[in-house]
Amino acid sequence: MLIIACFALPLVTAWLLVDRWRPAGSVQHGELLNPAHPLDLRFDLAEKSRVDNATVRGRWALVYLGSAGQCDSRCQTALYDMRQVRLALGKDMSRVVTLLLLDAVPEDGLHQWLATEHAAMLLGLADAKTRNSLPEAFGQPELSGDWVYLLDPLGNLLMRYPVTVNPSGILKDLRRLLRLSEIG
Repeated sequence: MLIIACFALPLVTAWLLVDRWRPAGSVQHGELLNPAHPLDLRFDLAEKSRVDNATVRGRWALVYLGSAGQCDSRCQTALYDMRQVRLALGKDMSRVVTLLLLDAVPEDGLHQWLATEHAAMLLGLADAKTRNSLPEAFGQPELSGDWVYLLDPLGNLLMRYPVTVNPSGILKDLRRLLRLSEIG
């Protein structure tokens, strides 16, 4: 009877806990969009060439929605964190692209600052529909400068991170995704 109880007790316990107990913790540091939301991401590069999903397709993308008028402290922090996370990936850095989507052509001061501080970042100009599609996918359209979005190599919106998040959390999530991903 003791041997039977050793095998049956875990099965009975699992059967009783199904749909009643969920683990409280999660491993991701951002807000996961489940299921991932496919995006039709269309924008113009600051160099006046029209691009779409193909520009970021095949690579993971960290996207920030900014304003052409200025880059306040939240914007600067988000862009800095995105750059540092990408650099911290080391040999996997080429698998990730950073993208700043603006609402209009940036002012000269902002454009020069971006060229100096964030030369590897893609600078895109997107219409309101494209810019709104990112926060609307999470069902809570909010201020555009509050989040850093993560797109997978297939062009799906996967996660978002508040600009106040510790960048080591983004780095841990990206390393895990790059290690487990067969694409991008």
